[in-house]
Amino acid sequence: MKKKNFYILSIVIFIFLIYGVARWNDYREKNLADLLDTSKIEKIYYNQLPIKDEMAAYNRQLTDGQSIQALITFLSRYKVKKIGDRDFVSEYPDEQFQLEYEDDRVTMPSIIERDVLLNDMYQYEITNGSVDYEWLEEFLERNGEEVTING
Repeated sequence: MKKKNFYILSIVIFIFLIYGVARWNDYREKNLADLLDTSKIEKIYYNQLPIKDEMAAYNRQLTDGQSIQALITFLSRYKVKKIGDRDFVSEYPDEQFQLEYEDDRVTMPSIIERDVLLNDMYQYEITNGSVDYEWLEEFLERNGEEVTING
C-alpha cells in the first residue's frame, strides 16, 4: 500500500511540475519578434491617417521583403510579458497591424496604446518602454504601399 501511495504522490508531483514549468514559460518575458513568429510573415497591413475609405479594414501594407525585415528588426528591440486574456478595449484602434503568414494563417497581433500587444487570444505588456511611434510612423510612411482591391 505504501508503494502505491508513493507512486500516486510521485505522479501528482510530476504533473504539477510540468504544469508549473509550462505556465512559467507562458508568462515569462519574451522577445516581441519571436512571439509574432516573424520568420514566416508575408505581408503587414496597417492604417495610415487620414483614412479615405471608412469601409476598408486597412489602407496600407508592407509587402517588400527588405521593408518587412527592417520592421521585424525594429520590433525585436521590444520585450513582452503575458498578462492575461485578451480583454483590452482600445482607445487607439488605428494603431493596429495584421500579419499575413506564408502558410495562409492570419493572426491579428496589434500594438495598441504604445505599450500593449494583443496576440491571438492573449494580452501582453511591452516591458522595456513604449513603442517608438515617431520612428514607426516615419518608416511606414516611407515604405508602405496602398492596399489594392485584390490583395
